[in-house]
Amino acid sequence: MSSLKRRDDAFTAAFLRYLRRGVHSTQEALRYLQRHGVSSERADRLIARSRAQGLLDDRAAARLWDDHWARQGYGWSAIRVKLSIKGFEEGAIHDVACRVQTHADEATRARALLAKRAARIGSRLTRPRQARILASRGFDQDLIERILDDSSDPAARDAER
Repeated sequence: MSSLKRRDDAFTAAFLRYLRRGVHSTQEALRYLQRHGVSSERADRLIARSRAQGLLDDRAAARLWDDHWARQGYGWSAIRVKLSIKGFEEGAIHDVACRVQTHADEATRARALLAKRAARIGSRLTRPRQARILASRGFDQDLIERILDDSSDPAARDAER
């Protein structure tokens, strides 16, 4: 076996280890290959082989990342940006968006985040602080207002403003 063949086999093994270590988008995998100086043709072959083996699936990976960030208390707006930064194509992001609209309750997620934060500091969070927490996690402004209006009584709202 030539040294070139051994080096190619070693790199292919390293690339497969990279894919198995985490959940990656096709764009992330391509960036990895580019950083390592892999030619376009070889990169295309490695990507195609990885897809055929089930190691690269943008739609499945986008759903997994969505679930991960949702459990961390992020709203859909922030998750959409994060998916885009990771290099997921619009089709994969759209699939997740459809799933989020039918399966996830943003309001429940937002309330859970506020309850967790309040429990951690051991006191009630003020309305402005609640709004900042939710906004920083990518929740929609209309949803934030609705949750804050639902969660406090009128007298407390007026006192905090």
